[in-house]
Amino acid sequence: MSDLHVTPKYLQKKSDDDSLSISTSRFPILAFTIAYTLFVIYGSLVPLNFKSHPLPEAFEAFSNIRYLDLKIGNRADWVANILLFIPLAFFWNGVLWPARGLVIRVLIAVWVLIACFALSVAIEFVQLYFPPRTVSLNDIFAESIGAVAGVIAWCIFGRRLSEWLAGWRSASGSLALSSRLLYLYVFVLFTYNLLPLDLTISPVEIFHKWREGRVILIPFSFVFTNPAEAWYGLLTDALIWTPVAFLWRLSPPTVRLTPLFAVILIATLLEFLQLFVYSRVSDITDIITAAIGARMGTWLSGRWAGQVQQVMQRDTTSRSQAWLGLSLALVWMGLLVVIFWYPFDFQTGRAFLAERLQSLDRVPFETYYYGTEYRAVTEVLHKAGFFIPLGLLLALGVTQIKHYFLRQIAGWGALIVIGLVAFGIELGQLFLPGKFADITDWILETLGGLFGYCLFKIIYSRLTLSYPVQRDPRHRYKTTQH
Repeated sequence: MSDLHVTPKYLQKKSDDDSLSISTSRFPILAFTIAYTLFVIYGSLVPLNFKSHPLPEAFEAFSNIRYLDLKIGNRADWVANILLFIPLAFFWNGVLWPARGLVIRVLIAVWVLIACFALSVAIEFVQLYFPPRTVSLNDIFAESIGAVAGVIAWCIFGRRLSEWLAGWRSASGSLALSSRLLYLYVFVLFTYNLLPLDLTISPVEIFHKWREGRVILIPFSFVFTNPAEAWYGLLTDALIWTPVAFLWRLSPPTVRLTPLFAVILIATLLEFLQLFVYSRVSDITDIITAAIGARMGTWLSGRWAGQVQQVMQRDTTSRSQAWLGLSLALVWMGLLVVIFWYPFDFQTGRAFLAERLQSLDRVPFETYYYGTEYRAVTEVLHKAGFFIPLGLLLALGVTQIKHYFLRQIAGWGALIVIGLVAFGIELGQLFLPGKFADITDWILETLGGLFGYCLFKIIYSRLTLSYPVQRDPRHRYKTTQH
């Protein structure tokens, strides 16, 4: 009987070409690309308020769509449409890219461009039936630019990305894994912190940004409405940089910098780049909190290295490690309650609950449509990100259970617990005036927990390959780890 909670197979590289193996990686990439395409279509039609129009009237309206003037406030929307189609064209090229043949590759690139352009036009036309969506030539132009950029990006970086993804199969041990995770984490960190990419190099606009209080040169000069909000902001800013120092210390020494100095340099570069993103805040305080997070990450990495070697070299799983993981998971659940339910001003009035229940019929991601793209990304990372540690800690406890069937039951139980905790969080928010219970948040929180669970299983599986198992002579048979 196969272990239902073992790590799935990794990407693997063919020996005679630059494309990914169909058997192990082409299908997952195809599935991801189809899912992303459906997400682009769905996200372009939310909130799904269909309003019927006669077809000739729709064609007439579509033939008269205009190119809108873009102000600094609308620049982020335009950039968002570009970014939306870059992965679309990039991954469709990856799915269809042949092993060799220049002519076929050119034809595929052209076909992807035509398909992306046709999809963009179709989406804009269908949006006429889904108010309050805005139809404009700006969107078609921006999405076409994104498609061209995606095709070019695949031609330049496609082979390199294929090799990088294929390398995950052979990556084992703290050094190889931490190096890859470090690059991935820093990439995500920079991408998020430079959103919504309303870029400017105008000295006048940068001056206005400073006058509006988005360039802070004096540390800790910001104002919070209450101390709890201040501590929460400072703590999260520090914790964001903890993984960078943690992974830097475990990575191969390609650059001879201490984790603390490396984090300070990266944080300083990021704050400098944010100076040219009009809606972002450049704050010296963030460099100080990054240094604090770096110290935390350095300390944790030292303890991690010793614990991993101690656990991995044993032939038996550790009951204390299992209880530790599950206990920490319970503690994290308590923190989630504090984070998502604060200030605990519950209301149970009938009129209040009736009004809150009426808002539960929103379609997924509807609430994110009515805000900015940056706010939407922030909410996605906020909801999913806080549940990733829950999945990690539950997986830590499950992997240390020695008995096979108990480990199976505990594994499925952990997955169910993730969904139930997310449901409980959203149910509690139904009674909180300042919170919003939403099925979208439940989906994101559950996916975040599942991602953390699977991530730990993958890392744990890779780490076990790098440590020779030392058998206890008192044990006659080796206990298989899954």
